[in-house]
Amino acid sequence: MPDDALEPTDRGAPLVATWTRWAVSAGALAVAFCGVVEGYIRFTHVDRTLASFATLIALVCVAEAVLVLAILRAEESRLARELRTARTGTAVLRGLVARRRQQTPFLARLFATKLGLAAVFLADGDREAGLDVLARGSPVMQGGRLQRLRAVVDADLERATGTSAGLARCIEELHGMEPIGNREADLYRMHVLVKALLEQGDAENAVEVLGTLEPSPDDERQLYVAWLRVWFDLDAEAADYRHNWPALPEGQLRMATLLARAHGAEKLVEKLEQRVSSIARPHHQE
Repeated sequence: MPDDALEPTDRGAPLVATWTRWAVSAGALAVAFCGVVEGYIRFTHVDRTLASFATLIALVCVAEAVLVLAILRAEESRLARELRTARTGTAVLRGLVARRRQQTPFLARLFATKLGLAAVFLADGDREAGLDVLARGSPVMQGGRLQRLRAVVDADLERATGTSAGLARCIEELHGMEPIGNREADLYRMHVLVKALLEQGDAENAVEVLGTLEPSPDDERQLYVAWLRVWFDLDAEAADYRHNWPALPEGQLRMATLLARAHGAEKLVEKLEQRVSSIARPHHQE
């Protein structure tokens, strides 16, 4: 099955393959090619002008514009897969993604963003590798929604420090951030924010985040609802922040357990399994 078969149809606004980035990149390459032709004329002293190569230049510019668009769209899909792997992939899958990225062709590397790979390394707990790949990013991959995604990755770097101050900065940065507008980027932002809330033990902000997650029809966002409600025991009768939320379905809890296990969150897995057992036990007794 091709990778795209598992990708959601509603991806939201593009991060990489924007018309502005395509026009700027294709235009820069076209100007560079014109410079090469001009250099050839001067070096060989041929009795021709740049205008005499107009047909050749036009054909090359059209070809490279199509090629750049294809590369940007491929990078868009690759970034989405990397962000999704950082959220939901196992350690084995994250390792495969990291090795695949190192095999990217040279031309594609000029238009490659390292944000997805950094997210994968951070999900593996390798902060140093994340910092290293971010330092080697392409200058073409700057600005726009990618800059806002970079802010999310930077917040994840703060979370990965494991310090109370770093977790607090991560929560402050992501809690007040407006949606990016891209599905995978926004899910990754929520993933990092929820992990920081769990690691910091911040029940107050967790309840505020739940207020935005509970009404969402998105099944993937609902997994983080299960994480927060179960970890902080927000459904308990004596909970300080208890709300009249609907009961967590068993299927949602099981999927949330699989997601937590993929990230090695054994304590969270234990609490989720206990909640599943409390639901399944009455049916078993019947």
